[in-house]
Amino acid sequence: MHKYLHHIGDFMRDTVHLNALEECFYRRALDFYYLNEKPLPKETQVVFRRLRANTEEEKQAVLNVLSDFFVEQEDGFHNKRCDAEIAGYQAHADKNRENGKKGGRPPKNKDLQNPKETQSVNLGSENETQKNLNHKPLTINQEPLTNNQYKYTFDLNTVNTKLKMAGRFEVDQKYIDQLQSQFELYYADQHMVANKALVKFVQWIMRNQDSEKQNAAKPQMQTSQQRTASEMDRWKQGIQEALADEAIDVTPKKPFVIQEVGNA
Repeated sequence: MHKYLHHIGDFMRDTVHLNALEECFYRRALDFYYLNEKPLPKETQVVFRRLRANTEEEKQAVLNVLSDFFVEQEDGFHNKRCDAEIAGYQAHADKNRENGKKGGRPPKNKDLQNPKETQSVNLGSENETQKNLNHKPLTINQEPLTNNQYKYTFDLNTVNTKLKMAGRFEVDQKYIDQLQSQFELYYADQHMVANKALVKFVQWIMRNQDSEKQNAAKPQMQTSQQRTASEMDRWKQGIQEALADEAIDVTPKKPFVIQEVGNA
């Protein structure tokens, strides 16, 4: 393939977590994949050479891209979307070659443009030859659900491994089940390969952990009734302390006698 359709919105959404170096090598990997119409080589050293990654930082960027967007198989690193594009392109090219051997496209039949009610018309072959090479990409990376949502399967051990690598606390299966529904609702209609969905879900967990930590550090807000009750308790306590500190003399007073003059 000498050209392929580049969906800017999809690409920007799926690569938002990449730095500039990783994004560069991801584009190089796609160009190599489509140009050769085959997966990336299985040997990482060959991949480094093909993508022109020389420094250790560049090689690590290539490894990150392979981990996020490609799946290792026996014949190399595969990308499902690239495979679907290439398969469609090759099928269309084969169709064009067959039509060329037969003398090109068959002439249009005027009767097919305005078929009668009782006439049976099959337009399948004509539609196939009229397809453009840059057709809309196939969606094969997820399982469709209701309400245009997409369900992903996240392995507990894999999620915890990535969390540990990021210096975060591990989670249990119940925690994943609670967040997964929110994740699928937020990313409805967004097409992601399995590795990409896993990375985004781990980032979703990390953001949720940060949010829980911030909420725990915030002082608890009191309602107006709670503030009123608290003020009344402090007022009563103040009266009790004042009464306890005040000394009350209960000793009987001696009578004060006024002596008459001359009795001294």
